[in-house]
Amino acid sequence: METNECVVVPDQFKGKTVEEVAITTKSVVIKFTDGTYFDIFLHPSEQEMKTSTNKLD
Repeated sequence: METNECVVVPDQFKGKTVEEVAITTKSVVIKFTDGTYFDIFLHPSEQEMKTSTNKLD
Protein backbone atom coordinates (compact mmCIF):
# COMPACT_ATOMS: atom_id res chain seq x y z
CA MET A 1 0.00 0.00 0.00
CA GLU A 2 1.55 3.29 -1.08
CA THR A 3 0.88 6.57 0.72
CA ASN A 4 1.27 9.90 -1.06
CA GLU A 5 1.12 13.32 0.56
CA CYS A 6 -1.22 15.52 -1.40
CA VAL A 7 -3.19 18.71 -1.52
CA VAL A 8 -6.79 17.83 -0.82
CA VAL A 9 -9.23 18.98 -3.47
CA PRO A 10 -12.84 18.66 -2.27
CA ASP A 11 -14.01 17.82 -5.80
CA GLN A 12 -11.97 14.58 -5.59
CA PHE A 13 -14.42 13.31 -2.98
CA LYS A 14 -17.72 14.49 -4.48
CA GLY A 15 -20.02 11.56 -5.14
CA LYS A 16 -17.99 9.09 -3.07
CA THR A 17 -19.72 7.14 -0.32
CA VAL A 18 -18.08 6.84 3.10
CA GLU A 19 -17.90 3.22 4.24
CA GLU A 20 -16.03 3.61 7.54
CA VAL A 21 -14.33 6.24 9.72
CA ALA A 22 -11.65 5.60 12.34
CA ILE A 23 -10.61 8.32 14.80
CA THR A 24 -7.67 8.30 17.21
CA THR A 25 -5.97 11.04 19.21
CA LYS A 26 -3.53 11.73 16.36
CA SER A 27 -5.35 10.73 13.18
CA VAL A 28 -8.59 10.35 11.25
CA VAL A 29 -8.93 7.76 8.48
CA ILE A 30 -11.91 7.78 6.15
CA LYS A 31 -12.53 4.73 3.97
CA PHE A 32 -14.71 5.10 0.88
CA THR A 33 -16.64 2.27 -0.77
CA ASP A 34 -14.37 2.41 -3.87
CA GLY A 35 -11.32 1.41 -1.77
CA THR A 36 -9.91 4.93 -1.44
CA TYR A 37 -8.61 6.01 1.96
CA PHE A 38 -8.24 9.63 3.10
CA ASP A 39 -5.91 10.14 6.07
CA ILE A 40 -5.50 13.22 8.25
CA PHE A 41 -2.73 12.83 10.78
CA LEU A 42 -0.39 14.69 13.12
CA HIS A 43 3.12 14.36 11.69
CA PRO A 44 5.30 13.12 14.58
CA SER A 45 8.45 15.11 13.85
CA GLU A 46 6.98 18.34 12.53
CA GLN A 47 3.98 18.56 14.87
CA GLU A 48 1.69 19.72 12.09
CA MET A 49 -1.31 18.22 10.35
CA LYS A 50 -0.70 16.28 7.13
CA THR A 51 -2.99 14.56 4.66
CA SER A 52 -2.61 11.61 2.35
CA THR A 53 -4.73 9.50 0.07
CA ASN A 54 -4.23 5.96 -1.12
CA LYS A 55 -6.24 3.28 -2.85
CA LEU A 56 -6.14 -0.47 -2.45
CA ASP A 57 -6.37 -2.24 -5.79
